[in-house]
Amino acid sequence: MKIVYKIKAQAMQFALLISVIIAILLSTFLLLTHVQSFFRIKSKEIIEASDIANNQIFGSLLATTVSKDTTNSSIDTKTIKLATNYHGAWTKTFSEVAVKESKIRKIAFTGAALDLKTPNLYLANKNAPLVVVGNTRLEGNSYLPEQGIKAGNISGNYYQGSSLYYGSVIESKATIPELDNQWISYIESIIKGGYIDEALTIPIAKEVKNSFYDTAKIIYTNESIVLGNEKISGNVVIQSSSKITITSTSQLTDVVVIAPIIIVEDYVKGRFQLIASKKIEIGKNCYLSYPSSAILLDKKNISKSNTGNTSQNRNPDFSIDKNTVIQGSIVYLKNKSATKNRIKTNLNIAIGTEIIGEIYCQGNIEFMGTIKGSLYTQQFIANQSGSVYLNHLYNGKILVNPIPKYAGLPFKNVKKNIATWLY
Repeated sequence: MKIVYKIKAQAMQFALLISVIIAILLSTFLLLTHVQSFFRIKSKEIIEASDIANNQIFGSLLATTVSKDTTNSSIDTKTIKLATNYHGAWTKTFSEVAVKESKIRKIAFTGAALDLKTPNLYLANKNAPLVVVGNTRLEGNSYLPEQGIKAGNISGNYYQGSSLYYGSVIESKATIPELDNQWISYIESIIKGGYIDEALTIPIAKEVKNSFYDTAKIIYTNESIVLGNEKISGNVVIQSSSKITITSTSQLTDVVVIAPIIIVEDYVKGRFQLIASKKIEIGKNCYLSYPSSAILLDKKNISKSNTGNTSQNRNPDFSIDKNTVIQGSIVYLKNKSATKNRIKTNLNIAIGTEIIGEIYCQGNIEFMGTIKGSLYTQQFIANQSGSVYLNHLYNGKILVNPIPKYAGLPFKNVKKNIATWLY
C-alpha cells in the first residue's frame, strides 16, 4: 500500500509540475505577445514621428525667409516643434516630434538651392566688357555686362582658349544679386558680440565638444587667441575682440570663429566657419571641407588719403594663398561708409587655389584660382607687371558645380537644400 501511495503522490507531483510549466509557458507566451505588440506600436509611433520630423525640415526648404521663431503644433497625440535660425553662412533648422514619453529630434544646415538659371559667373554691369587672358575658362551661365566679353593680353600673355566661353551668356545688372538683408543683419550682430553671454561662456580647453541639440558654448576673450593643440567640435563659438590665429596642429570641426582679424596658417585642415570685420588671411595648402565658410564684413575705417596709395591698394583685405582647397562659401561684404576705390584689391585668390561652392564679392576680386560653382563680383582686377588691369580675368577658371544638390548662401527669395545633417 505504501508503495502504491508513494507512486500516486509522485504522479500528482509530476502532474503539478507539468501544470506549472505549462502555466509558465503560457504566461511567457502572453507576455511575449504583449511585448511584441507594445514594441510594434512603439516602433510604428517612432517611425511615424521620425517621418514627420524629416518632413518638417524638408517642408521648411520651400520657405524663402527665416522666421527665427519656434512654431508649435499638435497632430493627434504628437507635439511638434520647428525652429530656424542662422548659423554662420547657413540656416540651422531644428525639428522635434514628441510622442508620449518619446522624442524624435532632427537638425540640419540648409542653404540656397541651385537651379537652371544659377550663375556660374555674375559680373556687375559697369559699362565695360570682361577681358579674358591666359588660361582663363568660363563654363555654364555667365552673366556679363552689355559690352560682353573679349580676349586680351597682359605683358604678352594672350588668351589661350578656343572659345571665349563654354555655355551661355546673359546680360547682367548694375549690381550683383543681393543676399538676404536679415542674414547680413545677423552677421553684423554677431560681430558686435551677439553670441556673447556670460552665462554660456566657458574657458578654452584642450578638448571641447558640444551637440547642436544643446545651447551653444561660447569661448570669448578680449585678448588674441592662438588655436594650437585644441580639439574643438560641434556647437561652439570662439570669439576674440582683437585677433584669432588658427595653426596646423588645431582640430576644429563645425565651430564658428569670430574676430576682427583672423589668420589661418599654412597646412590647416578642418571644417569651420570664419567671420571677421577687418581682415582674413588663409595660408597655403589648407583644406577646409564642406560646409565651411569665410566671411569678411568689412568695417575698417579707410581715409581718403589712402585711396592713392599703390601698396595699400594691392594689399588685399581678404586673401587665400596657393594650393588651398575650400568647400563652401567665400564672402566679402563691402564697407558702405568707405570711400569708393576702383583699384583696391578687396579679395585675392591665388593661383592653384580651388573653391567648390561660391565666391561672393561686393568689391574687387583678383582671381587666379579655380571655382567649381558660382562667382559673383562687382569687378575683376589684375595686378600684373606693375600695372592694374580692370575687369581682366587672368588665368582664372570658373567651372560647373559638381554637387547637384549644393546648398549655399542665403540669397533673397530662393528655395533651399540640406547642406548637412547635424549631431
